[in-house]
Amino acid sequence: MKAMILSAGRGLRLMPITKNIPKPLVKVGKQTLLERNITLLYQSGITEIIVNGSWLGEKIESFISNIQLEGLKLHYLYEGSEPLGTAGAVYNAMDGNLLLNENFWLVNSDIITNFSLPNISLLNNRVGHLILVPNPEHNPTGDFGLRSDQVLNESVEMLTFSGISFLSCRMFDETTERSSSLVDIFRDKINHNLISGELFLGEWLDVGTVKRLNRADNKFGKN
Repeated sequence: MKAMILSAGRGLRLMPITKNIPKPLVKVGKQTLLERNITLLYQSGITEIIVNGSWLGEKIESFISNIQLEGLKLHYLYEGSEPLGTAGAVYNAMDGNLLLNENFWLVNSDIITNFSLPNISLLNNRVGHLILVPNPEHNPTGDFGLRSDQVLNESVEMLTFSGISFLSCRMFDETTERSSSLVDIFRDKINHNLISGELFLGEWLDVGTVKRLNRADNKFGKN
């Protein structure tokens, strides 16, 4: 099973920390965010991981070249000086034949979680499965609703997208316009009842700002 870790973001909200360090290589405790997510995927049985990069991407490439985990294949994919966006990153991996006609996990590099990737099958012609979490204080209105296992664009009770999803390449093959936003593609497929999901109630934190980085250090820094 393959996975891709989205790692090309500039990390402007983490300035000045990210002036000389790409956001995925910011440390919580003794581990970088990227290493934590590579380990999470590896421990869940992922055997091949694609890591994209843009800002200070050579540092990401150098970092993953030194990771040696038995049976794990790591690929680095440079996007150029400007990131291609969350969907653009996937299209770029498909164009480079790193993602073919298959299902794969897609994970944001700037989250910390104890989510254990389950064995998922996309049924009833669905093209994606989203992991949702209760709304954190920085996203009180949420992103998507959930009715049973069906993800909704609108609902009385909204939830937050965790940055973890299980996707089919068909989601991108069947999209006529190459949007740079993954959420735009999600919303279109949700309108056609093609996205399932689940609510995760375990540990999860989006490390997107200095304040939340400090919170992550206090909570996870010893792990």
